[in-house]
Amino acid sequence: MTPNNGVHSTKVNHTKAHRKLITAIIALFAFTFVLFGFSGVTSPAFAGPGGTYTTGWVTRFNVSDGVEATQWYEEKLGMIVNEENSAFPYYVQLFYPELPDTQIGLSQSKPVQSGKATATIAVDDIEQAVDFLDYKGVEVGPLCNAGDGYTVLAFFCDPDGNNLALRQDGFPNSFDDCGSPVCNNCEY
Repeated sequence: MTPNNGVHSTKVNHTKAHRKLITAIIALFAFTFVLFGFSGVTSPAFAGPGGTYTTGWVTRFNVSDGVEATQWYEEKLGMIVNEENSAFPYYVQLFYPELPDTQIGLSQSKPVQSGKATATIAVDDIEQAVDFLDYKGVEVGPLCNAGDGYTVLAFFCDPDGNNLALRQDGFPNSFDDCGSPVCNNCEY
């Protein structure tokens, strides 16, 4: 038997070498990605306490009546109930279908109206969102500058006096600076 030293043999050897090189490059890329991550692909927003993975956010408010509060968030804000994580009416989580990992939890307990935290809903058109809430009968404060001249907020309250806000980034403005949200004067 004579060895196959022809052009075909050399072509096969180059093809095998090429495949091995491509496989090695892909393996190196995958290893590097897993080990170090890429800042443009991985997100620090997923980093949780102690190196855990954050699966979502829930902002919890105390409310006086779970049924009424749930109806308000459904009707006025267009949110839906997360049946899986709710113990209706004592605790209810609501969310927007487009953002299921960001939720508001309503806990029927005392005291209500903490006034210490503000759940902020980031939107791409704050004026349209304000108009929608106005149409739904929700009193929304004036647009205000969040301090950088490019972020706008508009505060409003739920029926129990909990602070909420709409926010739009990338909105050049010369509005008055936002003060602290105050919900104790809301009448529902």
